[in-house]
Parts: sequence; structure tokens; C-alpha cells
Amino acid sequence: METLKKKVLVVDDDEVIRDLLINFLKFSGYEGIGAPDGQKALEMVLADAPDMIITDIHMPLMNGFQLLRAVKRLNSETPVIFITGFAHFRRFFSDKTARADGFLEKPFSLESIDGLVKKYL
Repeated sequence: METLKKKVLVVDDDEVIRDLLINFLKFSGYEGIGAPDGQKALEMVLADAPDMIITDIHMPLMNGFQLLRAVKRLNSETPVIFITGFAHFRRFFSDKTARADGFLEKPFSLESIDGLVKKYL
């Protein structure tokens, strides 16, 4: 019997970063899926909830903070990791209302992504 792979949703409007992370996750033994913005990601979460979400903060339609709040209302146990090129967002990471489980600044290493995924899955 095949064990189910943990599903990780990568949300980033930068297709190169999104595809890089999806491919890395697949190579690491996870089911990597992607969305170009928070609105599409929320639709995917509602249809078939992932085990973890890695999301950019600054995106069109629905930003990472809006996605985080919506996901945590649906299931507060779903780990959400922020990735961003804007270091000033780090101050929000400590805000208890934001409740992100992790934070990485771009550029990040694949080892740091791997460490966070292993920590929460």
C-alpha cells in the first residue's frame, strides 16, 4: 500500500520561484502544488486542503496576510510559512494576530525551506 505524500501549496506570483519550490518539494518526496496568488490558493485550500502552505506576502488579488488569516480561520493547525523579498515584513511575523509559523527572506536557501518543511510536517 502506498503512503500518501504530504501536500505543500506554494503561493507566489513569481512563476520562477513558485516552480523552483514545487520541483524541490517533489524531489524531496512531497506533493508540491502551486498558485499564482492568494485568491487562487484559497480556492485550492477550500477544494482540497494542503498539509502546509508556503506563501509570498506581496501578491496581487489577495496578499499573504489575507491568505494566512483565511487559512487559519479554516484550520488553525495548517502551518503557513511566509517568504518575502521585503525584510520590513519581519516585524509582522512576531505579531500574534498574524500567526505565521515561519518566515524566510528572499533570497533563501533550499536547505532553509527543507528545514521548515521538516519541522512542521
